[in-house]
Amino acid sequence: MTEFWLLVAFAIVVVLLWKPVRRRLLPALDQRAAKIRADLDEAQRLQEEAKSLLAKYQRQLHNGESLAREIMQRAETEQQRFEARMKADFEAMVARRTQQAEERIAQEEARALAEVRDRAVELAVRATERVLRERIGEKEGRALLEKALVEVDHKLH
Repeated sequence: MTEFWLLVAFAIVVVLLWKPVRRRLLPALDQRAAKIRADLDEAQRLQEEAKSLLAKYQRQLHNGESLAREIMQRAETEQQRFEARMKADFEAMVARRTQQAEERIAQEEARALAEVRDRAVELAVRATERVLRERIGEKEGRALLEKALVEVDHKLH
């Protein structure tokens, strides 16, 4: 029975305290719920903003990667063009230098041939002069020599 009265006393205390506690507790709980709702709304807004920023940066990353690929392709194309141009320039330079060397060789051959001809003419004249001196007189030899020199000069030029 004591338990019964204890239960009744507890119920009376709860009923008497319910109204003043409810007036203070319910607005505090409502404020707390409103604050939690506002925090959740703010968190959702921040999450959406973060998703938007993530998507934006992913697009920028993708665009950057595409740009990097384009730059690499252009660089490779330019490198190939440059290599081809350098190869062509090198081949042209080699051909030019080869031509110059061949021209120098031809000039030197012509000069050497002219020197040999000049020397051969000189030797032929000397030999002819000796032979003519030995076989022919000096006057006749000179006349023949001058005639031969004029003829040789005429044939060489």
